Amino acid sequence: MRLTKKGLRKILENMRISIPKALEKELLEQYGNYATDNEGHVFEYTEQDIYEQLEKKLRPYEKSCNSICISF
Repeated sequence: MRLTKKGLRKILENMRISIPKALEKELLEQYGNYATDNEGHVFEYTEQDIYEQLEKKLRPYEKSCNSICISF
């Protein structure tokens, strides 16, 4: 699976957070392309890999939002 701009925006909407454009670009560059290991083998990230990594990277933005966002 490769992360698309549309997919990233959907994830951000579901998490109710916003991120800087620079971070959005970084995430799309990293997870929107195929990955290679040290030996040059090309592989795709799984959907689970992407979600777990996004959760880790987006957690600081989620915490800052919780202090000012109102949830209904």
